[in-house]
Formats: sequence, structure tokens, C-alpha cells
Amino acid sequence: MANTFSLEIDPLSTGSGWMHCWLVLDGQRHYLDATSVFPPFGDVLAFAQALAQNKLPHEFFWDEEGHGAKFQALPVAPESPGFRLLINHDGEIVVDAEFDRMQIARGFLESLRAVALDCPGAESEWEFPYFLIEDFERELVQDFKETSNAASVGITHFVFNHYNGYGGANAPSFAIWVDDRVALFMAMDDIAHHWHAWFGLLEKLRRGDLPIEVIFKREAEDNPGLFSMFGMEVVFHFHAEASAGPQHFQLKIMVLHPNVGPEATQTILHAVLDRRQFVSAFAQAFKQFLETDYLAFLNSGENKFDLRLLPLDRLT
Repeated sequence: MANTFSLEIDPLSTGSGWMHCWLVLDGQRHYLDATSVFPPFGDVLAFAQALAQNKLPHEFFWDEEGHGAKFQALPVAPESPGFRLLINHDGEIVVDAEFDRMQIARGFLESLRAVALDCPGAESEWEFPYFLIEDFERELVQDFKETSNAASVGITHFVFNHYNGYGGANAPSFAIWVDDRVALFMAMDDIAHHWHAWFGLLEKLRRGDLPIEVIFKREAEDNPGLFSMFGMEVVFHFHAEASAGPQHFQLKIMVLHPNVGPEATQTILHAVLDRRQFVSAFAQAFKQFLETDYLAFLNSGENKFDLRLLPLDRLT
């Protein structure tokens, strides 16, 4: 086996959507770019999880916008603590050696922890919130033992975007995460009727008033960029209905492209979730968001609708 290998990441080097990273093999450093267009850190974490669970072979592509590095973890023997790491960067084999699985997995975890803790925009721009680190650490402690419930019911997280707007428009928004992936980014601006519709959905979920149908679309008086994907206007259709367990529900989120036609409808999420966990996760994230620099934007007049007027108490 080679002496040492590590992944070095400089989370404070981020600028214009790029970040400096290095592969370090026996003291020799090989440079990699990370781009927020194709954030690599979720894939790196999945790679570390595969190593820790010995679910090999496993591979992913670190995309540097048109080129990049292919990471491969290959088994060397059944139940072996070791594995073969092969990294091909733009046709050059920069790493081809055997390492200890858990040593590399824990090393990657510590490198990623710095991103989640120190990188500006880690939760939003880089799609790497800290709960991903916490989930992996919990799985390590539990030796990746799943319960039947955990295998079938998704865990929801809400990650607020702290005014990362475009064209000078800074607006409240949040991403809906289910387990370890982003299901939908909700940019509702500070428009009252959209926020009231969202809170109405949550109140019904908390009470178990199912089924629920809520449609989010841009109205004539809304900002032109509201509810758009890749420059096209879209409609988000939320459908919630009862599931087998009384505390669970089925959530289906569809994206409709009204200017393209009905055949352009796309289901982006269809999952069984816990009603109370869904609502409480949002309430907690929303409360924390209000305690950030939100008031500065509100007091400056950049935002018109005061989110503090929403009935948060009805969710808790």
C-alpha cells in the first residue's frame, strides 16, 4: 500500500463558483477544481459511505465543467479492510494504489466537514448542508444498520437560502431536501399569497387533512423570474395524500411547463414522508432563518412582505 493519501479542500478559496482542491499522494499534490455548477461534495460523501460499508465497486465523476476526474473504488478481496483507489484525471492516472477503506472514508469525512462548516454558501450554492455530515456520522456509529421504517420513509430537511438572488433581486427562498438530495428549490420571493399558500399546506398536513392539492405559479403581478427553470416559466404542483400509517403521507411534486404542453409534465418527487417531521423540520428552519440577517433586508426596504406575520405558531 502507498504511504498516505488525502483530499485537501480550501473552503475559503471559493469565488465566482470555483474552489481549490488537491489530491495528495505521499506528499505529492495534484490540483482539482471544484465548481458549484456541478458540486462534487455530495458525490464524495457517497464515495466515503460506499467505502465505509464496503459496497464496492463504486465510482463517480468529479466534473470540472467539460472535463474532470473519475474516482473508482475497487475491491481487492472479500471482507478485506483494504481497497484499490484509481483516479483518472483527464486521461492521466494520478492515483492507483491500495489503501485502508475506513482510513480514507474518515479522511474524506473530515475534509468535507470543513466545506460544510466554513464554506460561504455551502448550504445553497454548493448544495452541501451540514446535516449530511451528521447523517453520515450517525450511520457510522450505528454501523449502517437500517430499520424497516428508515428504509421506506424519507427524512425531510429545509435549507433556507440567505438572499442569494440574481440581478440585484434578493429574496427569501428555501430548498426541500429528502434524505440526501435536493427535491425542489422554492423561490417564492417575499410575495404574501405564495407564503400563505405554503403555510396553508403545512397546517393541513399537521392536522392530517388529506388529500391536499396546492399549485404554485407566477401571477401577473409577480416578479418575472418567479417559478422559472432554465429560463422557462413553470408550475409546481403539490399533491399530498394519505399513506398506510396515520403519521405518514405520500407527497408527489410535479413540474408543469405550461408553454410547452401537457407532455412536458415531470414528476420530481414521489415519496412517503412523516407528516409531523415534515412540518416541524420546516418550522425549525424557518425560525432560524428569521433570526439571521433577515431583519436587515426587511428594514432596508429590499423586502416588502414581513415573513414574521406568518402563523408559525400554528405549525408548532
